[in-house]
Amino acid sequence: MWNSTDDGGFGKNKFDQSGGGFLNSTINSPSTSEKKKPERITNVVPCTIAQIHSMPESEDNLKIGSLTAKIITFVGLVKTLDIQTTKITYVISDHSSPSIDVQLWLGETDEQSNKYEDIKASTYARVTGAVRSLKGKRHVIAFNIQPIQDLNEITMHIAEVIHASMSVAVMDKQSKSTAGFGLTPGMMDSTTDTFDAGNLRKLTKPQQLVKQAISKCKDEQGINVMELYNSLKSINRQSIQEALEFLSNEGHIYSTIDEDHYKSTDSV
Repeated sequence: MWNSTDDGGFGKNKFDQSGGGFLNSTINSPSTSEKKKPERITNVVPCTIAQIHSMPESEDNLKIGSLTAKIITFVGLVKTLDIQTTKITYVISDHSSPSIDVQLWLGETDEQSNKYEDIKASTYARVTGAVRSLKGKRHVIAFNIQPIQDLNEITMHIAEVIHASMSVAVMDKQSKSTAGFGLTPGMMDSTTDTFDAGNLRKLTKPQQLVKQAISKCKDEQGINVMELYNSLKSINRQSIQEALEFLSNEGHIYSTIDEDHYKSTDSV
């Protein structure tokens, strides 16, 4: 289990610093003639901070093999935090590489900032968001940050990162093998589109319906909870609230102007 020391049991002897810990550098991209159309990534992909730092400067999306990860999630130790009126900036380390800055922009209500009061320095947290770059320095714009209540989640995250890398490697290998039998690249698109980071967080029917309803909303401020109640009459309000909490915790959605408006991370 990790601890709060610098190496945290997660030092260089356990991770390949140049490859981000879990990237398989031997996986080759398809040739120009075999390249597929851009993948529609709708999943939250687990990663390490080292993988983020190893991204090429020209890229804003993490790549694992042929998979382009638009939304990422990682677990780390909060080293410092700076609370301002409009945002909170965290410095987080997972002991796989240098720390990374995580920016969480706050809504207009006090409840929005109070929601994150349990996340303090020297505690572990799960971050879900998108990678950005400013003046050549990587940082993460967080859609959601959750405190780690059970340290087993840290071990689970490591397993998810390994599984994601292995799953993509298998899909890439299958894609190359199938191409050799004369199948077109388009016939393999469904494999990438249905990638699920370990299939560890399957959505229930109410969660799927709530996520779909939020994804359809094109308003900048997101969809209001009352609109969800009115549009999803087949689901009771308690189930909708439970689905919102789950989807938010898992990084599928995030609150915008207040705790009653939600937007899908797919639209980022």
